[in-house]
Formats: sequence, structure tokens, C-alpha cells
Amino acid sequence: MCGPERLGRRGGYVQGRSGVAACTLVVALAACRAEPRTAIVGYAFPYWGTPTVATARDEIAAWSAGDGPEIRVVYDSVTQGDPPDLEVMRAQRLAALPELVAVVGHGGSRGSLAAAPIYNAAGIPQIVPTGTSRLLRSEGPWTFVLCPDDSTEGAFVGRFVTERLAARRVTIFFVNDEYGAGLRDGVVAELGQRGVVVLDRVGVDARSDIPTLLEASLRRGTPDVLIVAARSEETGRLARAAYGRVPHLRVVAGDGALQLPALANLAGPAADSVYVVAFWLPDATDSLSRAFVARYRRVTGGPPGPTNAMSHDALMLAAQAIREVGANRSAVRRYFESLGRSRPPYAGITGPITFTPNRPARLIMARLQGGRAVRAAP
Repeated sequence: MCGPERLGRRGGYVQGRSGVAACTLVVALAACRAEPRTAIVGYAFPYWGTPTVATARDEIAAWSAGDGPEIRVVYDSVTQGDPPDLEVMRAQRLAALPELVAVVGHGGSRGSLAAAPIYNAAGIPQIVPTGTSRLLRSEGPWTFVLCPDDSTEGAFVGRFVTERLAARRVTIFFVNDEYGAGLRDGVVAELGQRGVVVLDRVGVDARSDIPTLLEASLRRGTPDVLIVAARSEETGRLARAAYGRVPHLRVVAGDGALQLPALANLAGPAADSVYVVAFWLPDATDSLSRAFVARYRRVTGGPPGPTNAMSHDALMLAAQAIREVGANRSAVRRYFESLGRSRPPYAGITGPITFTPNRPARLIMARLQGGRAVRAAP
């Protein structure tokens, strides 16, 4: 009898329980039956990515039987902020699987950068769904990045705070890792071209005494907008601290902060003053998005977020490549490269997907409202 599996720390498969957050988990993406050929897609992502795998499994199950090899996902879960050595070990575990054809992950820029040399050396296509570091694009020919990089996102944030919020003075808080520093630099470059004064740049992490850091920063001047290149923990706490200190101060955060309901809960009464970058929102009206939202709700019982949509696109793109060209790593890499060139772009939930240099940057500015992320007016 087939059931969920998980990938052991030393490799090999062991039985696991459905619905239990295991450190590593294998989810079959096709019916449990003997097949002459199997293709594995590795998924290295935080544990909350489990519903995304379940939704992809449901979609793959609807494909015609016998249409290509059996496709399974090996889910090796990540703790957000895992040190690079653990990310390397995770990549080595996945790369050692003989039937591995492609990998989706890792969970962020730092983990993806640490893992990329392993996959490039082994000739394994790696799709990075949410890592924004511009360094990822030079990691090698086997690494493919879905989302806009930190320079593009930083320019988007800079345009928004100047054109929409009329900011002339800003303060930037950032986490000092590949994501935070890269986004900070992208924002600063755009603001510099627009003559906006950056009053202060402050490094933070989840353990920082944020009220004290904010108080010290405000001595340098009161900003029109607080820009945060951090995650939900730091962003929510900063918004709450600023709410009591500077009434009506707007907070604009990068995509890494959009984890709900955590961000809204941490921000508390300041939540409705928070804007955050998104790659996709569940209020999208196109037919692919509506179908994805309905499938995700049916399978998981809850609404999807932008990270779920990006990861789903990456998983389904890898599966579709295997379906079309077979369980061959080099053929899958060529398939990715051909999108938007000799092949049409892949029709993703988040928009047409190619890996061409001139592909459009799909970025949305959202605003928290009643605990939800809603599209800010253009």
C-alpha cells in the first residue's frame, strides 16, 4: 500500500504520516502504481510549502495515465534562515537521488545561492521560485530564477514611495543577508536617482531590540516612509513600534515580508499602514488564477498566497518539461531555455514564464487591509 514518504537525513526512504510536519517528506505526484520509469522533482522549501505540493499532486493526478514517466516530488523541508552548510547538505541529499531530474528551491536567496553550485556541478536544473538576489543569475546554466531580482524590485519600491506616497525622506531597515542587502541596495540606487534623502540604514534581525533601534534612528530625522527589506517578523514589529512613535507613518516592505497571517498579527494596530510587494495576489481575475485558487482551497482548505503560486508554477513547469521531453536533465534544461524562444512561454499562474533577459517583471504593490493583502490602487 502506497503512502506518503519522507527522505531520511542519511538518504533512503522511510515511512511518514500524512499531515505531520516532517523534516523531510516525499509526496507522490502520480497514482501509486508500478511504472517502468520514474522522474523525481526535488522540492527544498520551508515546511509551510506542504499545501503547495498537495495542490500540485492533485493537478498532476488529472493528467492522462501513461503520459510520460511517473513524477514524484521529494520534499526536503527548510527552516527559513538555515545556515549555508545545512543548505549545501540538503542539496547534496537531493542530488544523490538517481532519479532526480530537477529541483525547485531553495527557500530564499541565501539557501538557493548556497545550493546552486551543487546542482550546477551535477547537471541538475534548479528553478528558484522566490529568491531575488541578482547573484543567482550568474550561478550557472542550470539555475533558473522565476521572480524579478532585487535591483528590479528595489526600483519598483523606489518608484512607488516617490510617485504614489510622495516621500522625500526615508529610513531603511534591512536584514543583513543576500535578500535584505540586495533589496536595500536596489532601493537606494533608485531613490538616489530621484533625489530622495535616505536618513538612515539600519540592520536588524529577529532578535533585535526593534523599539530601541527605531528610537535611535528617529534621532536622525523623521521619515515620510519607512522602507523595510526584511521578513514578516522584523517588518511587523517595526510597523507596531513606529505606530506608537510616529502616527500615520507608512511602512513599505519587500516581498519577503508577505507571510500572512503572521505579518498582520505582528503589526497589530499598525497593520493597515503596511504596504508590501507581491508577485501575485489571489484576487487576480484571469482564468488560470481562479482555477488555481479554487483547486488550492479544495485541496488544502485555505487560500493561497504569492509564494504558493510561485512555487506551484515552478513545480508544474518542471513536471510539464518532464512530460514533454522525458526524464532527462539536459533535455529539461534545454526546455527551460527554449521558453519564449523556440517554444511559447509557459502559461503560469503568475503569468507567462520565460527565462529570457527581456522578460517582463510582474510586481504588484499590495496593502494590508483587515488582515488580508489587497491590491493597492495603481
